[in-house]
Amino acid sequence: MFLSIYNKIKILIVEKVRPFTESKYSNPFIFFICFIEAIIFPFPQEIFMIPMMAANQNKIFQIAFYALLGSFAGAVSAYFIGMYFFDLIGMPIIEFYNFETELNTFSQNIKEHGFLYVFVGGFSPIPFKLVTLSSGFLGVSFIVFIIASLFSRAVRFFLIGFIIWKFGSNILKAYEKRFNLYTVLIIFIALLIYLVTKFYS
Repeated sequence: MFLSIYNKIKILIVEKVRPFTESKYSNPFIFFICFIEAIIFPFPQEIFMIPMMAANQNKIFQIAFYALLGSFAGAVSAYFIGMYFFDLIGMPIIEFYNFETELNTFSQNIKEHGFLYVFVGGFSPIPFKLVTLSSGFLGVSFIVFIIASLFSRAVRFFLIGFIIWKFGSNILKAYEKRFNLYTVLIIFIALLIYLVTKFYS
């Protein structure tokens, strides 16, 4: 029931904002969408970004760049909201999305494995807002947070852009079907790099 309502709202929003995705304001628009997605917006930015890339083949990587900038700006903002205003702003957002259990899970390991947790949250379907808000609240190193956020979001957005540029938008149907598999593979590679770095440090 909830999923059905969620999908209907998502489709309605996409239709309402379509003129912005096809106008000269498309870059500021995707910046704004990715900014608020990192803090509170409930829908993934890809529902706007992919049609924009498909319709503007010559601006694919420019769109990915503005998406990265917006998401990073939103992530930093959410980090400081979590650090200084968690009770006032952060926790109500967590409670609204019923992320209390996930927050408890994060809190057990995120300080020790901050980079990995932020990277996984930034690349995978895990709601990024959970990662950004909880990172500030739980005291993840700001430098680690910045690096992991930039790296994970860049991989995610530019990978989508590359797929559309190389194979066309139709290939995304196959990509979406195997997204969880690709996510696991990239997370495994990130975990391997992390463990090797820890071993030799």
